[in-house]
Amino acid sequence: MRGRQADLQRLFHIVKWCRKLQIIGSDVQTYENFISRKNYQLVDVSAFYIGQIGEHVRNLSDENDMRNILIHNYGKIKKEVVWSVITEHAPILAEKCLEVLRAENRNVDAELREELAEETDIFDGEQTNDNR
Repeated sequence: MRGRQADLQRLFHIVKWCRKLQIIGSDVQTYENFISRKNYQLVDVSAFYIGQIGEHVRNLSDENDMRNILIHNYGKIKKEVVWSVITEHAPILAEKCLEVLRAENRNVDAELREELAEETDIFDGEQTNDNR
């Protein structure tokens, strides 16, 4: 898939990863909780999600500093940077991408919600129609 359709698909995935980051942020609520020993895996998971965003962004443009900061520091994840992405940058990025996607597809919110529900159990008790 090339061109505009490929870009729209990348934007969709960027929003999905941003939403997953937002859910983590909402669940832990504070930086102190995020970096606590009981939540240590969330830092790694969040860095992975940010890396996924970076991969999709990389294919949209030549500039991709966030991914390079996180991924190419080989083993040294900067927790403060990850937390600022979760709390400050991911919501803005998701909304900007959604603006473009909504102009192309008015069902994008439902599609995004369905895909997230299929991948995770983040929508407490919410069921999706799985008759495909």
